[in-house]
Amino acid sequence: MTHNCVKRLGLVIKKSGMSQEDFEAHWMTTHAELCKKLPGMLRYSVNLVSREEFPEFGYDGFSELWFRSEEDLKAAFASPEGVALLADLPNFTESIYPILSREYHQIWSGE
Repeated sequence: MTHNCVKRLGLVIKKSGMSQEDFEAHWMTTHAELCKKLPGMLRYSVNLVSREEFPEFGYDGFSELWFRSEEDLKAAFASPEGVALLADLPNFTESIYPILSREYHQIWSGE
């Protein structure tokens, strides 16, 4: 069985002392705009998680970035756009835990 793409998930904890509103605004505007410039990226989503509803999850949200291959992903993060994206993380995150997954589509409807 072959996978359809490689996905980078970034599990995010908001910056200490930052309001939820400022955290969300920075991620959804400034950081998202930087992320959208990554070369070779197929899809991108931001997922905000309510700590009040899911206190045991331990994260304030996660991003999903899809690429055709791990090589494309590595090239994107090594590019000037990727360097700028990573440099922005301390502006709104306390920490980010990145993981890679290989996605196998089971049901995948179009938009």
